[in-house]
Amino acid sequence: MEKLFDLAVTPKTDDTKELYFKKEDGFISYGTYYNSIPLGKLKKYTGIKNLVFSSKGDISLYTEKGFLTDDNEISLDDTPDAHILYVKLKGDTPLPVSVYAKGEYRKIKPCFDICTFKREKQVTENINYLTENMDKDTGIVVVDNAKTLPADSFTDSRVHIIPNENTGGSGGFGKGMRYVAKQEGFTHIILMDDDVSIDIVAVNKLVGFLSFLKPEYEDISVAGSMLNMNRPTIQFEAGGYFSPEGNQTGYGHELDLSKADSLVENEIKKNINYAAWWFLCMPVKYIRAGEFSMPYFIKYDDVEYSLRCKLRLITLNGVGVWHESFEGKYNTNQVYFDVRNYLFLMKKHSPVYSEKWAYNTAHRFIIEKLFRQQYNMAKAVIMAYEDFLKGEEYLTKIDYKEKLAVLKSLSYTMLSDAELKNQYNMEFQEALYKKTTSKTFKRYMQFILYGHLLPPVFLGYGITDVLGDRKEQYTFVKQMLHYNVNDRMGYVTKRNISLFIKLYKEFKGLKPGNI
Repeated sequence: MEKLFDLAVTPKTDDTKELYFKKEDGFISYGTYYNSIPLGKLKKYTGIKNLVFSSKGDISLYTEKGFLTDDNEISLDDTPDAHILYVKLKGDTPLPVSVYAKGEYRKIKPCFDICTFKREKQVTENINYLTENMDKDTGIVVVDNAKTLPADSFTDSRVHIIPNENTGGSGGFGKGMRYVAKQEGFTHIILMDDDVSIDIVAVNKLVGFLSFLKPEYEDISVAGSMLNMNRPTIQFEAGGYFSPEGNQTGYGHELDLSKADSLVENEIKKNINYAAWWFLCMPVKYIRAGEFSMPYFIKYDDVEYSLRCKLRLITLNGVGVWHESFEGKYNTNQVYFDVRNYLFLMKKHSPVYSEKWAYNTAHRFIIEKLFRQQYNMAKAVIMAYEDFLKGEEYLTKIDYKEKLAVLKSLSYTMLSDAELKNQYNMEFQEALYKKTTSKTFKRYMQFILYGHLLPPVFLGYGITDVLGDRKEQYTFVKQMLHYNVNDRMGYVTKRNISLFIKLYKEFKGLKPGNI
C-alpha cells in the first residue's frame, strides 16, 4: 500500500477556500477542485485495486451521484461508474485525510524545467516554496534567459541554475530539456512558467496518479489547468485541441471550479492534443529521444511540440496553477510571434497548408489589423510574413535583441483612466463599450469595407474591448479606445487612410520565395 496523496486542508489564499473544502450541514466536504479524486481515470488508467482513507475524523465517501459508503476502504471494481469520488467528514473543522492505494506501484522522479527572464522575485518564491515542500527526489532546473539570477540564489542541491542567452520561452525550456535529458534517474519533466502560483498538492496529486499507471499508459502526459490569478476559482484552460485546419480550442474556459458541475465537466474525456507550458508533465522518453522545442522564441512552441511528439494527454482536477490573464499582455510583439509561428506550425503539421494558404492567411491577418486602426500591429504582420518566407532555418539567425527593440517601438502604451482623460479627453463609458450592432448592419458594413468606401461621419470616439472588438465598431469613429476593463487601462488608435493604403501595398508587394 502506497500513499496516493494527502487532501489539502489549508487554502493557498483566503479567496481560494472553495477549491479546497466546503462546509455543508454539519459536514466538511472535500468534493472540490484540489481534493476530489478522479475515480473514472483511476479505473481506466491505473492498476489500483483498492483505496484506503485515513483520518481522525468520521469519513463518508460520495461520488457526484450521491452517497457511496462509510467504509474506509473501497474496491474500485465495486464502485459505480462516476467521474469523481470525494470525502465528507462529520463536523465543522477541516481535518487531514490521507488517501492510500493498493496496486502495482513504481517510483516517479520528476524534474521541473523553469524558464525565467528578469522575474527574480517570482521565480525565487516559487522555487523556495517547492524545495520546502516537494519530495527529496524531485529536481529543479532554472534556465535564466536574462543572466540576472545569482548563481548562489538557492542552497538546495536539487536546484540547478543555467545562465542562457535570451532565446525566449521556447529556447529556455529547450535548454532545460537538454539538461534533464542528460541526467539519470528522472522519469518525468515538468515544464512550468516562472510567474505562476502553485500549491504543492497539485504536484503530489500528479505524482501519486502517475505512480500507479498501467504499463500501457506509462507514456501518458498530464496537462495542468490554468486558473485565473485575478479570479482564482475561474479556469482559463484545461488542455486543448488544435485541428488540422488550424483552429484552436481550449477546453474548460471560464468554468467556475468552485461548482460541483464544473468538476465533473472537467473530468469528462476530451480530445486533447496539445498542452500549454504553464504546467505540463511528460515522460522523459521524448527529450531523451532528442525531441526539443522549436526555436520559436514564444508562441505555439508548446502546441507544435505536442503535435510533433503526439503526446497522449489527459487532465486531472487539482493539477493546475494560477497565472495572470493574457489580456494585458497582448500587444504588437505578440502579433508578430502569433502570425509568424502560426504559419510555421501549419506548414509542419497541417494538410491544408500551401503557399497560397499562407499568403491568404497573412492577408487576412493584416486586413484585420488595418480595419481596426491598429497600423503598428499591421506592420508586425508584414514583419512576421517576411520572416516566415525566409524559412525555418532563419529562426536561428535572428538577432532577437534587435527584433524585440523594433517590436517594442511599435507596441501601444497602455494608459490609465487619468492619463486617457488628460492626453485624449477620453473616458470609459459603459454604453459605448457595450454597444452592439444588428446582423443587417454588420453585413452592410462589410460590403462598404467598414466605412472606408464612404466619407467618414465622425461621431467622436468609440470604445472596444482590448481583445474582444468587432470590425464594424470602427466604421463611424475617428479614434478608438481599446480598453481592458479588468485593469482599467487602454490605448488609443486613430484612423489614417493614407497609412492604411501604404501598408496594404507594402504587404501586396511581398513575393513568396522558396519556402
